[in-house]
Amino acid sequence: MATPSRAAEVDSRTRELLRGAIVATLLRLAWPNILVMLAQASTGLIETWWVSHLGTDALAGMALVFPVVMLMQMVSGGAMGGGISSAVARALGAGRRDEADALVMHAVVVNVALGAFFSIVMLVFGPTIYRALGGTGGELQGMFYSGS
Repeated sequence: MATPSRAAEVDSRTRELLRGAIVATLLRLAWPNILVMLAQASTGLIETWWVSHLGTDALAGMALVFPVVMLMQMVSGGAMGGGISSAVARALGAGRRDEADALVMHAVVVNVALGAFFSIVMLVFGPTIYRALGGTGGELQGMFYSGS
């Protein structure tokens, strides 16, 4: 009995990626990411515009918390999110659905624990951290509590 050739096993979508027009393929694959990045950038600009109406102290406070916000986003989306997505994709690609389900459950537990940890750290040490970052006076007054 003849075995199917490797070319016959290639999915039509994979074949299109390998043999399709490069620019058209890149544009077709990139437009969802471009829309998300545009939405995220617009959100940041709109938030800054609204906060600017509250005065310079509010803008300074926003700039002060920016590094902490970016740390949270990079830990959740980059470090943890990337690792979890990769592990789940590998399990699903290998046909191990039970392992993928377990990984998702572990991801939820780990992310809830990380969220609780960082929340506690910021509730307890937030004012000290923001003072160490250079915060004084008015920019600290608008935070969740003054820490005085």
